[in-house]
Amino acid sequence: MNSLNRFNFSRLLLNVFFVGFIVFVSVNNKGENLSVGYILVYNLMLFAPAWINIFWLLPKFRIHKNIIRYIMDAVVLFLISVIISGQYLKWLYNKFEKSELTDFTALAVTSSVPSSLENHQHYFDIFPGIILIMSIMLIGYVLQEYLLKIKKEESITAQQNIAELGLLKSQISPHFLFNVLNSLYALSLKTAKETPDVILKLSDILRYSLYETQEKEISIIKEIHILNTYIDIELLRMPSNASISFHYDQVKDSTKIAPMLLLPLIENAFKHGTDSTIDFSYIAANLYCDDNKLIFECKNSFNERATKDFGGIGIENIRKRLQLLYPSKHLLQIKKNRDTFSVTLEIKF
Repeated sequence: MNSLNRFNFSRLLLNVFFVGFIVFVSVNNKGENLSVGYILVYNLMLFAPAWINIFWLLPKFRIHKNIIRYIMDAVVLFLISVIISGQYLKWLYNKFEKSELTDFTALAVTSSVPSSLENHQHYFDIFPGIILIMSIMLIGYVLQEYLLKIKKEESITAQQNIAELGLLKSQISPHFLFNVLNSLYALSLKTAKETPDVILKLSDILRYSLYETQEKEISIIKEIHILNTYIDIELLRMPSNASISFHYDQVKDSTKIAPMLLLPLIENAFKHGTDSTIDFSYIAANLYCDDNKLIFECKNSFNERATKDFGGIGIENIRKRLQLLYPSKHLLQIKKNRDTFSVTLEIKF
């Protein structure tokens, strides 16, 4: 059941409740000589203008947005209702020889009238009740419309977030695989004996990017595995003076995170932290996580003069995904100076 159907269903239930209330006050009226049928008709006439307003005039106003026309229609509806209901109330007064409104309804709201208009007292007795009921039901209608609008906006936002996440994932995987293929190409040029092993690892990465990224969350162990796989591939083409380390402890298989969330950080560290213009290249990554939070730190050597676009697609996608997946539950800090670049990511579960 969509939001609009639930909205109409709840409005129907509310009005069924009103009808039940009308029947209840009619049956429990204490007037000994008053027929329940007469009292029921009177109470229904009190609610009729409010129903016409919320089921006809207000929906028409929502479509045409003509406030002047709506006000005119509402005033005409009110006057017609007062005249018809007032005449019926006058007839009840005469038929049962009663002049107290409490004999006919629990909503005994009356209005005083000048002595010159006492012959028209029945009209002044009827209109406060109509105004009261129309106002209450109008407020209820406005509140329901407001809540429905919020629901629709939340639904639209959720759909947009899903679409954007899908787009970000589609950008992450090809970008990542492109870098892996570059590494594989470099090895093939040297006809290195490690090439078959790299191809096998690449197939593992392909499987991960095709299947695991379809899940909303995966075990942190799987993300660590793919990080190690990527590091193994990159190590084959690293210069001899490069130092690469990745430490993780207190890791639980039950901890879940979004897939491909840490990999772009390692990827960018390799891209810029092992630059041939740096005398001593290094990458130092550390991961800590438990059931409450995850902390990932990655520091690498950095040549600010040789690097113009550190981050690129990877870092920017991480920012967007974190905002969508962990709003107000994450902290991404990026610091750089002349020869060092560091990233710290903290996620609270």
